[in-house]
Amino acid sequence: MHPMLRFSTLISIIILTGCSNYQFSSNLDKDNFEEYFKPSQVTVYSKSDLVNLDHQLLGAVEGSSCQQKSNQPPADIKEARTNARINAANMHANGIVFQSCINFEADKTCLSNVICYGQAILLESNQVE
Repeated sequence: MHPMLRFSTLISIIILTGCSNYQFSSNLDKDNFEEYFKPSQVTVYSKSDLVNLDHQLLGAVEGSSCQQKSNQPPADIKEARTNARINAANMHANGIVFQSCINFEADKTCLSNVICYGQAILLESNQVE
């Protein structure tokens, strides 16, 4: 193909593409993106970690994991802790200290259920790891 013909074909394609009303849509949503990374904003500390750190107690938080149907995976302590970290982030905490996680017996709502309890804390930004 002659170089001039290739060039004019390329220019025609660019012009036609630029004049089209094609819109790009994606399932990426800013709110979903921020929600996905919320747990990483909250560091897990032990009570002994806080001895030498200046921190403010923001309040109690909990997170749960519930298996509602038999074809779902069983309740998981990692999911319960992650949900507690999300709840702490919603309180503008940057840390959490877990007190306990409890496995509950099956009931009408959950075949298996784990709930983790903790304290949401706020550390000065220069102390955050």
